[in-house]
Amino acid sequence: MSDRKRTPLAERIAVSLLLRGYAHAPWITTRLRPTMVAQTWKRATGWRESLIENGRVILGSDADPAALDAYGRGVLESMQRYMEGIAVASRMPTDRLLDRLESVEGLTEFRRHFSDRSGRGIVLLSMHMGEFEPAAAYIGKHVPIHVLYHRDSIGTLERMRTRARRRLGVVGHAVDDGLGTWAGLRDVLGRGEVVALLADRVQPGQRGTPVPVFGRRMEIPIGPFKLAESTGALVVPVFNWRMPGGGLALRMDAPLSMEGDLRGDPGNHSAVRGWVEKMETVIRERPTEWLNVHPVWRDADPAPGVAVESAA
Repeated sequence: MSDRKRTPLAERIAVSLLLRGYAHAPWITTRLRPTMVAQTWKRATGWRESLIENGRVILGSDADPAALDAYGRGVLESMQRYMEGIAVASRMPTDRLLDRLESVEGLTEFRRHFSDRSGRGIVLLSMHMGEFEPAAAYIGKHVPIHVLYHRDSIGTLERMRTRARRRLGVVGHAVDDGLGTWAGLRDVLGRGEVVALLADRVQPGQRGTPVPVFGRRMEIPIGPFKLAESTGALVVPVFNWRMPGGGLALRMDAPLSMEGDLRGDPGNHSAVRGWVEKMETVIRERPTEWLNVHPVWRDADPAPGVAVESAA
């Protein structure tokens, strides 16, 4: 089944209208955002149920209805701000877009890793959080950057995102193009360049391995780690989020250890475990910024032997 068939028509129309609104009538669309968030929370039953389910895992099983309501509405607002960011990145001059980054952590260490990598490439692991385009444009000022992505079934979103990345010099590689894409990424890393991938949840058609996240079993994509292992690339976690005043923050962490049996026991591989720990910390600190409106946990009960901590 194609992504287009999986995405409901009403959702495709709503997202397209929002993107066009943020691109062509931003003041009106921004003013309408609270109303649109409230109506989405009220009418999008499937999303609301999934967000409440996810909120109970992230916030803790004792989270009250008011906290779950605030969490769900917060995620929906973050999704609208993400769409606003796509529209802005597709039209705003690069220097003004970069001015939106108010805080950058880890740049000196990242540039040192790039300089001392002995010809190895770098795999950047990121999440569905914040706005990717300004962060990629900033990193691209210092190193060549490529991104692996899924083509979106919503044509307006796909066109705006593609236009933004081309303007910013970010080279896109569509995973739906097949095995040739992965071969191309290995070549990119073999040249010592940088590839950014999302690794916080599996995408349609993607394979993952179940690991405990917030004490529940969740599938994490293993492809990024296999790509790094096959090329000897460094694996660097990168996070970006919105600051209270509306600006953006970017943080690049130290490379993850690649010790362990990735093929035989991926769930206990040091890089996978290290990435999951960082994911949990970032989501716990900023739960409403994780752009996930679908159920991702396999079970309703804690994984055996795993203590559950809430985001509170």
